[in-house]
Amino acid sequence: MSEQLLRGVFAPVLTPFKADLSPDVAKWIDFCRQLLDDGCHGLCPFGTTSEANSLGMDERMDMLAQLVDAGVDPAILMPGTGTCAIPDTVKLTRHAVELGCGGVLMLPPFYYKGVSDDGLFRSIAEVIERVGDARLRIYLYHIPPIAQVGFPLAVLERLFAAYPHTVVGMKDSSGDWNNLQATLTTLPDFVTFTGSEKF
Repeated sequence: MSEQLLRGVFAPVLTPFKADLSPDVAKWIDFCRQLLDDGCHGLCPFGTTSEANSLGMDERMDMLAQLVDAGVDPAILMPGTGTCAIPDTVKLTRHAVELGCGGVLMLPPFYYKGVSDDGLFRSIAEVIERVGDARLRIYLYHIPPIAQVGFPLAVLERLFAAYPHTVVGMKDSSGDWNNLQATLTTLPDFVTFTGSEKF
């Protein structure tokens, strides 16, 4: 993954589906190119807008590989790789690293609610340790309105302190200005993308 941290406007990419519910990869690649041609600095495939949880592991990995093979620079890609299962998250994350993606967007483990701060920390730490690649750059995906599990500021601080070259930022889609402002104030070197149009 790139030494340069991701910055600018990163578009969440819609996933077009065919009538048989398989992803229309050719149309998806064309749309990715259009977003870049329209001025986006990079792309975030396989997040909420992309309906990542409607796609299988193999579909996500194949689509990302085809996008890179089609000539889209992997250094400007931040694919979502967070799942409920650590082995799946590791597999998707390792694949993105091997393709040269500039970063990955990682959800917390979101199926079970009331996850402790220690549990959130350990889940991300476990992925980092299993991937075991210094090129990995993680942008945490904080979207409690959808996931119902978020990354509290104390967990962000702890992860950034433990893995300052790996856990480098987050996408804050909480819609909570106070939370965003607290993150920006407390972690000024943490790259923070806002996923809310409110501010």
